[in-house]
Amino acid sequence: MSTLILQQKWDGLSFKQVLSSAATTIQLWMDRQHQRKQLAKLEASQLVDMGLNVNQVSQEIKKPFWK
Repeated sequence: MSTLILQQKWDGLSFKQVLSSAATTIQLWMDRQHQRKQLAKLEASQLVDMGLNVNQVSQEIKKPFWK
């Protein structure tokens, strides 16, 4: 069933549109990874300034890039 849903999603799209969508997704993944690396470098006092705590950051940086 998931194959059918995926096929329906891409039906009617040009190769350029599919490629653009893939590039956008890859860029999103790269951005997430970069942001999480930067977040991991912050000190506890900086996190407090942003309204975050160490536990929240720990959970966030453990996520895989696609989530």
